[in-house]
Amino acid sequence: MEKAEIIAIAVVAVIAAAELFCLFICSKLRPECYPLCIAQLVTAQDKELRQRLEYIASFIESGSSFADTVLLIDIDGTQEQLQLCREFCNSYHAMELIKIADIEKHLKN
Repeated sequence: MEKAEIIAIAVVAVIAAAELFCLFICSKLRPECYPLCIAQLVTAQDKELRQRLEYIASFIESGSSFADTVLLIDIDGTQEQLQLCREFCNSYHAMELIKIADIEKHLKN
């Protein structure tokens, strides 16, 4: 074998060893992830609800695991806001629209 082939094989072997190290060892050293829940209040005074929901949805679409559940809590939302929330809930299964009275039941889950 030529010197260039030996060097290429050595480089590939080192890269493979580093990948195996990271796959098996580094994954064990990573801190444990705990499920998080985001609570977004839906109030009639919130004029930027659509932007907030789109921002949260961008994290969900990107596959980010920063939160497992997004609770949209209806305090005194308008019909338009509630319809918007329902549309987002239908598009993103991590989102759920609830009433303020049902918050305790959902937080236990």
